[in-house]
Amino acid sequence: MQVIRIRVAAAALPLVLALGTTPLLAQGTTFQTPGMPIWAASGQVDRFSSEFNPAIGALIDGFGDYIDTDDDDEEGLDLYLRSFEMTANGRVDPNWWGYAVVVYADEEVELEEAAVTYDGFEGQTSMRFGRFFVDFGKQMQAHIHDLPYPDRPGVLAEFLGEELPGVGAQLDHWWSTGESSALRASLGVFGEFEIGEHGDDGGGDLETELPERKDADELGLTARVTQFMDAGSTGVFQWGASARHIGGYSLSDDASGASIEDLTTTTFGVDATYGFDSDDGLSGWTFGAEGLLATGDIGAEDDGTGNLIAVDENKSGYYLWAERRASIQNTYGVLFSAFEHLEADDTDETQITAYYTRNFSEFARLRFAVSHASIDEAEDSTRFLVQLTTFFGPHAHGVNW
Repeated sequence: MQVIRIRVAAAALPLVLALGTTPLLAQGTTFQTPGMPIWAASGQVDRFSSEFNPAIGALIDGFGDYIDTDDDDEEGLDLYLRSFEMTANGRVDPNWWGYAVVVYADEEVELEEAAVTYDGFEGQTSMRFGRFFVDFGKQMQAHIHDLPYPDRPGVLAEFLGEELPGVGAQLDHWWSTGESSALRASLGVFGEFEIGEHGDDGGGDLETELPERKDADELGLTARVTQFMDAGSTGVFQWGASARHIGGYSLSDDASGASIEDLTTTTFGVDATYGFDSDDGLSGWTFGAEGLLATGDIGAEDDGTGNLIAVDENKSGYYLWAERRASIQNTYGVLFSAFEHLEADDTDETQITAYYTRNFSEFARLRFAVSHASIDEAEDSTRFLVQLTTFFGPHAHGVNW
C-alpha cells in the first residue's frame, strides 16, 4: 500500500477550511510546518480504527503464610498480595512483535518488561530490544508466578535476584542438530541490570550501582547455549550453559558513607532437565538441576579504617527439583537448594520445599507448600503457605527456553 504524504503551507490553511476538506494528516493534526514529514495515522489505519488490537491480560498472585521460627520479628501469620500484573502482547507488522508487563508489588508500580522482537531474518534468527528478562539458565526468563513452585530457588535468588530484567539487546539463533534435536544460542548486551543486594562482612546490605554512561568494558554481557533432544517415545532431555558478566559497578554503605568502584563479577551456570509423559500425555515426571558459580568481585568488606575493599572470591550453589504431574489438575513436587551467601564471611544456607498444586483450569490455580530453611549461625525457620493465582485473558511473555 502506498503511503501519501501531504504538506499544507500556512497560507493555504484558510482555503482548506473554507472548502471543508481535511488532508490525510497524522492523528489530530490539521497543520504541519513545511519541511517536516507527515505520516498518515502512524501505527494504525486511522485514529478511530480498532484493527490493531493487542492481547491484554492481567494476573493476581496472592499469599497467606505462617512462619515458625525462634525470631519473634519473623514469626507469625500474614496475608498479602504479592503482585498484580498487566500484560499487552501484539504483532506490530509481519516482522516485528512486542509485549509489555506492568506490575504492582510492594506498594509500587513498575514497568517490569517492555520489549520488541524482530524475526524477519532468514532462518531461525531473532533480535529482541528493550527491557526484558535476561537469558540465563532454565528458570530466570520466567516471572516468579509462572514457576512450578511458589518461590525462586534460593541459589538463583541469591546469585542473580528474584527476577533479572535488563535493558539492552539480545540475538537468538536456532539450529537443527538432527531429526530429533535442536540447539539454541543467545548473546545479550545490556546497559542496565538488576544486580541485587550484596553483603559486607557484618552481614549488612550494600547498595549496588552501575554508571549511567558506560565505557565498552562496563556493559553487561550474557550468553547461553542450550540443546533439546528426544529421549524415548514421550521424553525430552535438555542441557544448557549460561554466563552473565557485569563490569564497572560500585558498592556503597549508606551507614558509613564508604564506597568502592570499578568492580567486576561473572556468574556461570549449567543446567539439565529431563521430563517424560505417560502414553496418553495426561501425567508424567520432570527432573531438573542447575549449578551456579559466582566469581570476581562478589562483595566488599571494611578494611578496619572505615574504607571498603573488594572481596574477590568464588561462591557456588545448586538446586535439585522433581515434580510428579498426577493429572492435568494435580501436581506434586519437591525443591532443594544449597548455596553460599555472597558475603565476605562463610555463610551456607539450605532450603527444601514440598508443594501441591491444584489447577482448577488454565486460568486459576491453588498451591499449598511447606518449606524449611537452615542458615549458619541463624535461626532455622519453617514456612507454611497457601498461594492463589488467577489469570484474566491471555498470559504470555517473551520467554525463550
